[in-house]
This record gives sequence, structure tokens and C-alpha cells, in this order.
Amino acid sequence: MKIYDECFLGIDKILEEYDPQKLDIDRKEKWKDMGKNQIIFQNDMAYELGKGTLPGVSSIAITDSAKFVPEDEVLLIGNDLPDINGDMPFARIALIRVNEEEMGSGDDLYKAIRKIEFARYHIQPEGYMMRISAFTHREGVRISKKSLSKGLDFAKVGRLFIDEYKKCTQVKAVKILFVTDPTFPYEKLQSIMEKSEQITAALDHIMKDIKMDCDSCNLKTVCEEVEALRKKDFKKDK
Repeated sequence: MKIYDECFLGIDKILEEYDPQKLDIDRKEKWKDMGKNQIIFQNDMAYELGKGTLPGVSSIAITDSAKFVPEDEVLLIGNDLPDINGDMPFARIALIRVNEEEMGSGDDLYKAIRKIEFARYHIQPEGYMMRISAFTHREGVRISKKSLSKGLDFAKVGRLFIDEYKKCTQVKAVKILFVTDPTFPYEKLQSIMEKSEQITAALDHIMKDIKMDCDSCNLKTVCEEVEALRKKDFKKDK
């Protein structure tokens, strides 16, 4: 699973510049997961994250390296939910360490990656209404006044994400990064994470041996990079 390492290196470089806060996720109380879609009306809303033209970055990257994801943790750059007073830009990135042997190969590998990615659609924290676009990789969040008064914060939301991702048996550790800092380079982060999505799409092309006009495909360069990495890993395994 070295194919996403470029994304992890790019994120680590940003984290070095912004020195994120590590949140306490070991508290005994757990936030309620509603288990279904919820609607927070404007009258009940405190504010929105990633609203309209504000940045709203959401993505995932997978590795088998404990160097990048040593343990379960939730990191925050910017203000926590109780300290936000109005609409803000937003990013939520899931960095996930897996057992490569359990991920399989070929089509099984691609399906395992997508299954891990789709876990985010199964999470519905009380008072935390997410609007996720699989096409634009945007994520917006509407926060309820009532839930803030009950103690909603990113540590509790992040814990729910970690628990859900780890329902996939291949997942060994999860690092969740939340960003609300208005000075943060969201476009740079989005560019790094777009490469992650391109790698997954290229992996699907390669594993399924899809016949395409490669010269006209925008994934040509990424496919070549992924194929080179796969061959390199294969030689090491031998």
C-alpha cells in the first residue's frame, strides 16, 4: 500500500507547518450516533462548516505504514466546535492504516478500499448533519444549537468516525484531521487529496484491465505511476 505515500508525505508537510492539536478521544462517554439521516433546520442551527463557496474538503488515504498512522487519533487545526461563532471553512481527512495482507489483490483490493471509504456514509452524529458529495469530494456540516449545549465537539465526532472505520477488519489505526482555521491552505490540501482519489481510480483501471484510449485519458500519468509502484512492491515481495 505504498501507492498513497505521496499523499501522506504532502499532508505531513502541512501538519509540520500548522502544529495541530491532538484531541482527547479516550473519554468514557461516547456521543450518540443517530443511525440514520437527520435534518437540522435553520432555526435549530448554530452555524455551518464548508457552506456555499467556503472550502469544504473531504477525502481519505490508505497506508500500511505505522510511520504515517501510528495509532488512533483525532487532530484539529483551528477552533473546536464549541468555540466557533459563525460559518467557517472546513476539512475532514481520514488517514487509515490497514493490514496489507488482508486487503487482497486485484478487484478484491479495489473493493476493500471502496468499502473503507464508504464507511463515512454510515456515521450520523447527533446534531452534526453532514452533506457529502462523492463527485466533488466536498463535505459540509450543519451544527445544532442543542447538541453544542450538550457538549458536542470534534473529539466525540472523530471517535465515532474511528469506530466506524475500524468495523472493517483490515483497518488497524485511523487518524482523523479536522480543519476550521480560515488561514489554512485548503486548496493545497484538496490538491493532495485529489491525487488520492485519482490513484484509487487508476488502481481500478489497472486491476480490471480496462481497455481504454490511454493517450486521451486524464489518468494516464497516474496509472503509469501506480503500475510502477505495484511492480516495485511485487519484486520486493519476491
